[in-house]
Amino acid sequence: MDSKVAESFKNDFLAIKEKGWIESHRTHDTGIGKTFEDLIGIVENNNLLADYKDVLEIKSSRELAQSMITLFTDAQTHPKKVNSLLREKYGQKDTEFVVKIIHSTFSAIKFNTFVEKCGFKLDVDETNKKIFIRIKNLQSNKLDELEIYYTFENLKEIVEKKCKYVAYIKAQSKKENGKEFFKFNSAALLSGLTFEKFIDCIFAQFCQFI
Repeated sequence: MDSKVAESFKNDFLAIKEKGWIESHRTHDTGIGKTFEDLIGIVENNNLLADYKDVLEIKSSRELAQSMITLFTDAQTHPKKVNSLLREKYGQKDTEFVVKIIHSTFSAIKFNTFVEKCGFKLDVDETNKKIFIRIKNLQSNKLDELEIYYTFENLKEIVEKKCKYVAYIKAQSKKENGKEFFKFNSAALLSGLTFEKFIDCIFAQFCQFI
């Protein structure tokens, strides 16, 4: 990483740290990331460039939290707009949203269980260089014939451009009068992730689909 980018981030982080407790800019789990990105001047995006000066990707979590970190967000390579189809076919109604939703975490090890009727699983095909999402009807034990996959090519581009350098931010969290506040205490600069290591992490369940 360019030393100027690292030094600039360090100075910006220390300035935020000195602010002490800061009210969350958004409710729920994503409030911590939204708050830090607003403070450091980052506009939310899902493009291929890293968050900070197009070099450093920002990830954050509450201290003592055991939840997973979202590495990146990307639509499936094939078929296009398949998420809408999956929501209608397998999703469940939600009191907050008009459309059906699917909230499910699954790995490459075994099928999970979603609302007792279907299971999802990642299938890494190293020969054809694709990662498939397999869906099984848990009542009939039959696989859905729909082919849903990401290509290695697309994922490699994301991993190598967006996740080459990551700043992992941790913050204290407290609630007062129904509002959440953060105190950003530490930042670790991480590097060394390659696409090959990313695939290894999928097999080891360190990386899962959320």
